[in-house]
Amino acid sequence: MLIAVTSTDGITINQHFGKAERFLIYEVSDGDLRLVRELASPSYCNWSASMHEMTPEQFTATVQKMKDCAEAPPDHRLMPDKLSAIAAGLGDCRVVVTVMIGDAPREELERLGIDLLTIPGAVAEVLKEVAKLY
Repeated sequence: MLIAVTSTDGITINQHFGKAERFLIYEVSDGDLRLVRELASPSYCNWSASMHEMTPEQFTATVQKMKDCAEAPPDHRLMPDKLSAIAAGLGDCRVVVTVMIGDAPREELERLGIDLLTIPGAVAEVLKEVAKLY
């Protein structure tokens, strides 16, 4: 089975879904796992860059995006187009393991047929246990 994770280092599941700029997709079979591909993806949250890496102009624009998102109606914050693109990019992978994900994106991805699990920890250990659930 294919399982995707959000990880900054490929060793631990340690990244919030909305901050992930990539998904590592593993094939898990008979207790063995193999990285089959990396899906580059624009992060779901628009302000994922580190503040210390931003120019003053980028910082100002980021603060404005955060204000706009907070004041927008719920359908704007959901960003279904981004989630549909992520789901399409995952292909046959129907399970994503992440540290945290908001309720609205979780519900939309589940509607698109993707199971979301929030389990931090070592990729190898977590994926072997998750595979047992399916």
